[in-house]
Amino acid sequence: MRTRSAITGVILLVIGLLVSLPLLGHITRDGDYYGFKTNIEVPPLPGYQRGSEEIRLVFFGYQHCGTVCPLQLVNLKELHDRMADEPVRFVFVTLDPERDSQQELDRIMASMGEGFQAVRPVSQAAAQELAMGFAEYAAKVGNGDQYDFDHSARIYAVTADNRRHLLYSSPALDLARVEQDIQRLLSQF
Repeated sequence: MRTRSAITGVILLVIGLLVSLPLLGHITRDGDYYGFKTNIEVPPLPGYQRGSEEIRLVFFGYQHCGTVCPLQLVNLKELHDRMADEPVRFVFVTLDPERDSQQELDRIMASMGEGFQAVRPVSQAAAQELAMGFAEYAAKVGNGDQYDFDHSARIYAVTADNRRHLLYSSPALDLARVEQDIQRLLSQF
């Protein structure tokens, strides 16, 4: 019985590795960047008004999150304050449009400063599909009104042509290095 479980585990591990191999070329550390350098097309954000010369820092989260979302929003706010004169916009995409109203999201974004915008997909399924287009893991956990979302909580740097160029996978960020990455990316576009 143990042998069978071990074999099943090894098979699942091999399948997982094989599935991830095509992505490894797109998600690599470039020695010159602090974040993970990528070059992947992502879907356009519904209802988002963009400028032609800007970088968007996109974060998927939800208002009722009590763990990583507040930390990443603080990171975005600090980056906003550091880069106030740069063509950088900060976009929060809710994973929970059933509970997060556009009005409340807009109020929160306005309190963070000019340059912040909230995107609220039309449904949880649409939010999930959009997150998948960014390679953001998101799964609803729980039932009824008592649910949360497991999600990867990454910050993505996206150019106006809907290309994801950098991703930051942890809320424990060296914001000076993130700022350097974004400045370098801005100089290339």
